[in-house]
Amino acid sequence: MALKNQIRRTFVIMGLLGFFSNLFSCSDSKSGFKPGLLTARGYYVKNGKAYWYGGFSNAELIELTSANAKSFITLDEKFPNVEFASSYASDGKHVYFNGGRIKDADGQTFEVLGYGWGKDARNVYSWYSIVSDDAQHYVDAKGGLKKDSKHVYSGDKIVSDDPESLKFLGTVGYHSYHSDSRGIMSGRTRIDSADVATFRPLDHGYSVDKSQVFLLETTKLEILKDADAKSFQVISEFYTKDAVSVFWRGEKLTDANPGTFKIISEEHHCSCDDKRVYHHNKIVPNADPAKFPAGKKYKYCNDSEIVFD
Repeated sequence: MALKNQIRRTFVIMGLLGFFSNLFSCSDSKSGFKPGLLTARGYYVKNGKAYWYGGFSNAELIELTSANAKSFITLDEKFPNVEFASSYASDGKHVYFNGGRIKDADGQTFEVLGYGWGKDARNVYSWYSIVSDDAQHYVDAKGGLKKDSKHVYSGDKIVSDDPESLKFLGTVGYHSYHSDSRGIMSGRTRIDSADVATFRPLDHGYSVDKSQVFLLETTKLEILKDADAKSFQVISEFYTKDAVSVFWRGEKLTDANPGTFKIISEEHHCSCDDKRVYHHNKIVPNADPAKFPAGKKYKYCNDSEIVFD
């Protein structure tokens, strides 16, 4: 009985060892490369062939049929200090990104710039597409833009055909600004109606020139036609004012007095002047700032009421 139990335990241990071997490692078979369940994502050379494996969460195995396995390397070997360089590989002739071949990329001169970005002696590539065919002159233009001798780029999009006139104006908050001979740009958004000589960036996506007020909402440009550029002030992320009006993210607060205006809650978009209470840019009916309960803490407000504890 003791011998049977010992044999049984031996078979169990052998089975577990086989299971974990398949689970954590790659194995070769006559049919080709066979990754285990938890084989790491990346490139592999097995049985004289090169492969890309998507990993456990993207378990796609791709044989790189055009690759020379004998000279195949991952490019973190050549660029150890560049993040995500292991997503690239080369056999000295072709270049691969995440298992896909970058058409026309030269394996001899290719450099990894970052995730999805690289260049060779001729071109700059975003993923598998050519962004610039002037890699020799492709440089950082500050503020998130790049340029070569012909164009200015935000990511893979051309935003200017005048790199010689490009000037970095600075970064305010999350927005960087540049000028060229056509006007102003912030990332991929152009502000060509702006007067370059008097243009001034402000906080929270606002900017002004001698006669206009601009608001950038992500990649959308809005011109605040009711705002006075000369007296315009940014109070907070959502509230601004000029000499005669108050605005909630570009929307005018009806009859608000900028001289007595104050924010009650930025989080709840609640504000008031000496006569009215506002939620966003709407007047809260029957709410009178003069009758706020003394010593009571603000609780919340909405389009129909303001409530105190």
